[in-house]
Amino acid sequence: MLSLVELFQKLIKSYSIDKITFLISFFTVIGIASFILINTDFAKIIIAHIYSFVVDYFGSYYLILTIFSFLFLIILSISKYGQYVLGGKESSPEFSYMSWIGMLFCSGIGGGIIYWSGVEWAYYVEIPQFNIEPNSEQAYSLATAYGLFHWGLSAWSIYGIPAIGLSIVFYKYNLASLRLSSSLKGLGINDIESSLFGRFIDLIFILATVGAAGGTIGSYIPMLSSGFTNLLSINNGLHIDILVILLCVSLFGFSVYRGIDKGIRTLSNFNLILALIFLCLIVLAVNLKELLQLSISGIKYSFFYFWKMSTLGLATPSEFAKEWTIFYWAWWVAFGPLVGLFIARISKGRSLRQVIFGMLLFGTLGTWLFYLILGGYSMNGELNDQLNVIQNMKDIGHAETAISVVNSLPFNTIMLFIFCIITIIFITTSYDSMSYVISSHVLNIKGGMKEPDKNLRLIWAVILGVLPAVLVLYSDHNVALDLILIASLPLLFVYPLMALSIIKELRK
Repeated sequence: MLSLVELFQKLIKSYSIDKITFLISFFTVIGIASFILINTDFAKIIIAHIYSFVVDYFGSYYLILTIFSFLFLIILSISKYGQYVLGGKESSPEFSYMSWIGMLFCSGIGGGIIYWSGVEWAYYVEIPQFNIEPNSEQAYSLATAYGLFHWGLSAWSIYGIPAIGLSIVFYKYNLASLRLSSSLKGLGINDIESSLFGRFIDLIFILATVGAAGGTIGSYIPMLSSGFTNLLSINNGLHIDILVILLCVSLFGFSVYRGIDKGIRTLSNFNLILALIFLCLIVLAVNLKELLQLSISGIKYSFFYFWKMSTLGLATPSEFAKEWTIFYWAWWVAFGPLVGLFIARISKGRSLRQVIFGMLLFGTLGTWLFYLILGGYSMNGELNDQLNVIQNMKDIGHAETAISVVNSLPFNTIMLFIFCIITIIFITTSYDSMSYVISSHVLNIKGGMKEPDKNLRLIWAVILGVLPAVLVLYSDHNVALDLILIASLPLLFVYPLMALSIIKELRK
């Protein structure tokens, strides 16, 4: 069996690899990781300054893009183009409906839904918007609504534009591989994938994805570590964090190596069932009437305040919008092309209407179930003085509080074990998608390879673990989250071009 160094050398010598894109991406990741590790204090200052600059000068563009994406997809789905079948009218779906939904959902949310859904409301209750009194009944309802909003229709709309843009051209032109640059074919640039502009777009995608991925998993690891230390009754520490990272990297490396059909699909199907079992067990453990009341109130507020939440920060600056909504939209923008590339790969035989509504409805429904059930459980515990979520968030932090919520459930050991497994598999399926599509982006267009080599995918699985490992060593949650927004900035300007390309391609 070849070592990673030998695999790396073999890939570099391979004609099938675009050496320029691969090497620039590789050394940029290593360079950023080294800079953060060696100059930790200085890196923190630099990253914080860049984050503030992006939010202050480009924050409104994230808000506008999200509104535009939602309206664009709705109009497209109800138009005559909604009947457009990917791969032609005679094409049949490659995956069953349930497998397709499972992969779509799991690749789109990663471990974020587990990390945030149980406790996010606690951030909002004491600082409600729209002149609502803090800690009031209305504040709790709005807090639920904001979680649903940040993970709902608007969020999934951001995924929709790259998903549609890439799906159309991939099957229309029978492309050899999936690249973000291909989504701009409608702009009329000849052989765009091989052009300087196209290669620049693909390089931006790789770097943005790696940066966002590093920041994301870097923030999740402390929660997983806390979960395992509680399960095993051992002391938490850096060594546990490293072991958890190695476990995650090993799993998604193995899954990527197995391929989409045997790896990602199997894990997605399994995790979808496990997540539903987990949520059902929570429902059995709570007062159903009180949970339904909280859920209905939260859903009602999410629709009533939808436009106000969508536009908060546009007319006048809003610190809340900067800290939360803009951050979330940047997160979804950063991962949008990645998820879009993967959805394109699995959506042959589906109509544009099916893809759009599959993302908006099933994606939103899946995330809402987590927020309404797990988040509803913790909120109900807070209101009944059975849990102390708000104070715990201040005292022990987000990760420990999220674990403490799960630990308070009946059969806590079993529930915590399931919780950790679900989180790991969500991370794995998300990173499977990343490894697959990034590997596709470093293939030589003229190399004759349609699918990225297993060894190439394995190399990227390892690379994707480098930045999170450094961020865990660095032990700064804010830096990890700041990197997500910073990584998304270049992609902000690609989205309008993709929308324009979609219109032109459909009109041909």
